[in-house]
Amino acid sequence: MATGTTISSTDGRPRKLALVIGISDYQEGKKLPNTVNDAKEMSTALERMGFLIHDNEPKLNLKYKEMRDILHAFADSIKARDMVLFYFAGHGRQWEVC
Repeated sequence: MATGTTISSTDGRPRKLALVIGISDYQEGKKLPNTVNDAKEMSTALERMGFLIHDNEPKLNLKYKEMRDILHAFADSIKARDMVLFYFAGHGRQWEVC
């Protein structure tokens, strides 16, 4: 079920949708001092540019299940012709998925 922004553009232009995530509080590893502030500031800047922030706020210090659910909800909220931006501030990790 999509819980994201449902506002439609009425002037024919694509909607501008953004998902902003900032994670600084990690169970293992070094805490990141600026990522939450970066996500908040990015949300403000994107709103000034006409972007609709998913659920009207940046997502901060999500756990795995919360992040997975938010990503699915955001993906489900996207419609044809939408302009979509994903911003993540935090540690990155890459692994192969079978």
